[in-house]
Amino acid sequence: MQLVNKFVVSLPEGRILGYVTDINVEVSGDQYVFIFKMKAIENVSRGEFHSGMFSSEKKVKVKPSDIVNVGPDVIVLGDGKVPPLREIERLAQISEEYNNLVRELEKKEEEIKKLREEKEKLERELEELKRKLRRLEVLEDDFDHLKEQLLKQEGQLEMAREYIKLLEGIRHDIDSIKANIENLISGYIEDIMRKVVNDELNARGLKRTPI
Repeated sequence: MQLVNKFVVSLPEGRILGYVTDINVEVSGDQYVFIFKMKAIENVSRGEFHSGMFSSEKKVKVKPSDIVNVGPDVIVLGDGKVPPLREIERLAQISEEYNNLVRELEKKEEEIKKLREEKEKLERELEELKRKLRRLEVLEDDFDHLKEQLLKQEGQLEMAREYIKLLEGIRHDIDSIKANIENLISGYIEDIMRKVVNDELNARGLKRTPI
């Protein structure tokens, strides 16, 4: 990092301290400081730089932590009150990353809000479906009960039909037997009457009736 032949600007003081013509390093233990040999600057009110504006030289001790930034022509000092430019840039980057995270978080929160609303809607629909299912289960139980009763009644009806068929068959048999008995009785009575008539005719010496 080149520090010679550059202007030195103090941010806390808000002025140009001088022009670095030479530099030394002073080491004390594990600490070191720069010793800038500078020419002080005077008469720069018009914003013009010329050889006459430099006055006597002076030496200034500068800690590495005092340096905010080193540009092509200027060394910027913060005297420990201003963080280095890289840290400022890093803070700006961190701030931008933070803002991006905040925006992303806001999007996520909006998505979470929509998902919660959708979840509540689905829960309401699920509860309604559960109520319908319970009603259907009750109807199914009633249907099964009615089905059992119907099957039972159908079985009883089938038994009644078979019993009726049996009774009809018995009645037919009874009618046949009755008809046969009536025929037998009718023939028997007719034979008896003929016999009685014939016996009476014979007793009187009359002609018999053919039997």
